[in-house]
Amino acid sequence: MSPTALREFIATLEKGPADRPCVFNPWRDQDERDRAPRREMPRIRRENMEGYIEARRGHARVMLLGEAPSHRGCRFTGIAFCSEAELVHKPDLVARRNLTLTSRDAAAKPQRERSAAVIWSEIERAGHPFEIVLWNAFPWHPYRADIGDASDGPCGPSSNRKPRLGEVAEGRRAFDALLRCFTHQLEIFAVGKVAEDALARWGGAECAGYIRHPAQGGEQLFRSQFRSQVAARL
Repeated sequence: MSPTALREFIATLEKGPADRPCVFNPWRDQDERDRAPRREMPRIRRENMEGYIEARRGHARVMLLGEAPSHRGCRFTGIAFCSEAELVHKPDLVARRNLTLTSRDAAAKPQRERSAAVIWSEIERAGHPFEIVLWNAFPWHPYRADIGDASDGPCGPSSNRKPRLGEVAEGRRAFDALLRCFTHQLEIFAVGKVAEDALARWGGAECAGYIRHPAQGGEQLFRSQFRSQVAARL
């Protein structure tokens, strides 16, 4: 990997998608959920991502492509499918150097995300953490509009929503930039229907297999499919 490829990838993340409502960019944006000094937290998340990629640039063989970041995971770590709990409890699996927590209450209660916990437990079990890259079809965090009515569930930046087709289309640019960061061609597995559809729509990126997303009752099937399709190749 050339230093230029990594710089271009990080710059793509920081720039983010076109002017889209209800999207939080972890590598550029900050708000009251970040620790002080807030303005520095996007830079730290960019550095976290750099550390994550650097550990995998010559080793990665497989990518797990998901849907979009959650408000408890990548939004605070800058790493797809990774919450602060993984940075605390599995740091040697995430990177070769210490990464930094950015949430306001991280010292007392690091952010946790269930899908991240499931995925990293399987990565740990497989025993080859640096051969696996985690990413999302739409890499920035999409959230529900804050309409002042919580009757339909959480809204605002502390919520999640499915990315729209136009947003996923914009994710292709970051996806291509990320692939250029590695020395080997990656086999790409779709985690969930949004990722599977993205690969089909993008073209030029073959889907090596489909894996059930661990959320919403999919944990056991994800574990089984990960072990048979991904871990068996490492």
